[in-house]
Amino acid sequence: MGQFIRNIDVAGGMIRATCPRCSRSAYLEVAQGSRRRIHRCRCGKSTSYNVNYRKERREVTYGPARVITRNAREQKIRLNDVSLSGVSFFITSELALAMRRGQEIGIKFRSSGSSVMQRKIRIRNIKKNRIGAQYVGATMSW
Repeated sequence: MGQFIRNIDVAGGMIRATCPRCSRSAYLEVAQGSRRRIHRCRCGKSTSYNVNYRKERREVTYGPARVITRNAREQKIRLNDVSLSGVSFFITSELALAMRRGQEIGIKFRSSGSSVMQRKIRIRNIKKNRIGAQYVGATMSW
């Protein structure tokens, strides 16, 4: 039998698993930091859960943007997603080598309402060419 995959939010270290076949529910503990939890129901159906720890929902946004480094150079990037507290984006390999966790840079992109957003961000996560960053302050000051 095939495995079913769902996205689910964590609350208090637990998720509520519901079987897609028989609709049985079960509360499952999730190990801290794990991104996936598999549950096999009594009816035999296995379900894989992609675990989400974020407090706010993220909006998937594939579009062009620019990062502004401290020396006022602008580099083209590709947005991946946007949330109320941060943003993730893809950059070139060369630019990824110059980025460090904790570094503060600027970002400019067009929001879904077609207005241009310019914010200051702090890099929180770097995985190959994908950067995760958190907004700093209310507005950007350069």
